Order: sequence, then C-alpha cells, then structure tokens
Amino acid sequence: MSVFTTQAAAGSPVLTVRGLDVVLKRRGADLPIIRDVSYDLRAGEILGIVGESGAGKSMSGNAVAGLLRLPLSASRGEVRLNGDRIDTLSPRRMADIRGKRIAMVFQDPLTSLNPVFTIGAQLIETIERHTAARGKAAKAQAVSLLEQVGIPAATKRLSQYPHEFSGGMRQRVVIALALAGEPDILFADEPTTALDVSIQAQIIALFRRLCQEKGLAAALVTHDMGVIAQATDRMAVMYAGRIVETGTTAQILHRPRHPYTSALMQSIPQIGKRQHRLPQLQGAMPRPGSLPQGCAFSPRCALATAGCLKAVPPMSGPEDHQAACIHPLNREASDV
Repeated sequence: MSVFTTQAAAGSPVLTVRGLDVVLKRRGADLPIIRDVSYDLRAGEILGIVGESGAGKSMSGNAVAGLLRLPLSASRGEVRLNGDRIDTLSPRRMADIRGKRIAMVFQDPLTSLNPVFTIGAQLIETIERHTAARGKAAKAQAVSLLEQVGIPAATKRLSQYPHEFSGGMRQRVVIALALAGEPDILFADEPTTALDVSIQAQIIALFRRLCQEKGLAAALVTHDMGVIAQATDRMAVMYAGRIVETGTTAQILHRPRHPYTSALMQSIPQIGKRQHRLPQLQGAMPRPGSLPQGCAFSPRCALATAGCLKAVPPMSGPEDHQAACIHPLNREASDV
C-alpha cells in the first residue's frame, strides 16, 4: 500500500509549497532562478500563476513536479502532497506520483503528443501505467475520457493520429491524458497560448468544469490576464523568480497592491475606452545572477525609494491579499 493518503483532510491543502528555491549551477556558482516560492492548493480550486516571460512561472511548476534536471536543481524548501513530503523522494518514486497524483498539461499539444502513435495507444498506455484497468477496460476508459473533454465520435477517434486533430481538439486530448491517472493536482502551463480566442474560451470552460466536477486542485500558468480573469479563483504574481503578490483573483484584478501587478493590469486594452497607446512598462526583467540589491522590481518602479534598495521586501498585508512591497498601492482600502 502507498504511504501517501488518497484524499486530503477536509479543508487542508492538497499541495503545500514552502520556501522553494531553484538554482542553476554554472561555473561553480549557484545562480538563483526561483526564490522563496510558497503557496497552497486546495481541492476544486484553480490558482493562476502570472507574470512576464522569464518570471519563473513554468520553472516553479517543474520543480514541484520533479521535472528539474541538472544543471537546474531545487536547493531549498519543501513540497508536500496531502501532508506528505515528496521533494525528497527518489526519481523512481517521483515518477510513480507524476502522472498519477500530479498531472501536467503543456502549452503546445502537438509536441506533447507522440506523432507516430495513435491517440488511443497513448491514452491506453497512460491508463494502464497509472490505474488497474487493462485491455478492454482501459479502452473503455479512454473513450470515456475523450467524451468527458468534449471530443465527438470518441471510439472512432482512438484510431487517429495527432495530426488528424485540430489544435483545440489536440489540447482536449492532452487534458484527457492528464486526467487518465485520476490525479489530485493538475498543472496547466500556458494551455491556451497556441489556440485562437474562441477555442481558448472553450478550453477554459472545460478546465473549470473538470476541476469543479472532479475536485482537482489546479495551477494555471499564463501571462494572459484575460485567461486568469475567466479561469482562476486565486492568483500569485511572479517577478524575477519570486512571488510578489497573492490574493483572490477579484481582489488583485480590481485592487492590485504591488506596482508590478498594477503595471500588468494597465497594459490590458479596455473595451469602450479609446487609447492612442497602451501604457508600457519600461526596462526589462533582470537576468539570473544580475538581480539588483533589495527589491528586484525597483529599477522599473516609479514608486521606488532608497528604502527599496536596502533589503528584499517581505510579503505583508492582510492574510488573504499580500504584496512584497514597502509602498503597496491602495493600502487604506486593502487593509480595512
């Protein structure tokens, strides 16, 4: 019998990440990639992890799922699944959890699927790897999964290859593959980036429905604030490898506390409001090994003062809406 419990205690997090650091070993030195990342995931909840390219969103998910390979490694912190530590497990034992307990959906479904095997072969292999179903039972489960993600004529589709599916249908297949092991946690890394707007909306609706029906704890990694607004319950905003703001999606979208989050929000076009040019955040995110002293965002922040350069600001504010900033926005309104 597995040492891992099959269900989290009521109200307790399914996934707990605390103080996670990831470093890149280069020329005898450790360059910080991810710094002090902490968050919880509960059953039925979707957490949006948002930020610019290079913020560390995907890397943090890979670290949790045990997908890091040298020269990358997790140097500090802990990851708990239903209360049990998994970051200290051997690669073999982690492989048993990945796919079964923690599933991944990657951004390009065409590269996630093997082009020389049929959809049915890939689904059935995954089902037989992570469940007790075999043969006809595994095939029946594969058909059921395709039907659950909205693919018509599912039985016929099993014999087709990935190139015979549209982009939206391939993404549905990838979601079906992720669900094949009946996981507790689902990481979706930019799952709608390669899709047009109408198909994006369908995939987001499917994602939300499956999480609610199956009680999945999900993390949705994206740079698209529109996707975040439609799909998530809570948000974690990342900058330069660190979470700089957390809160409910409604709180952060309507009343951001960190200047970086505010800048991201201002860059979104607003329907009905004419603008000659959208506000642009000047500068670029610092590269690993070149982080400025103190707050990493200070060189690009209009509110930066000498105090911002003294130390990395800790998360502060109400427990349900915190920001790593000594000059948080909307302080009076947020602290009420």
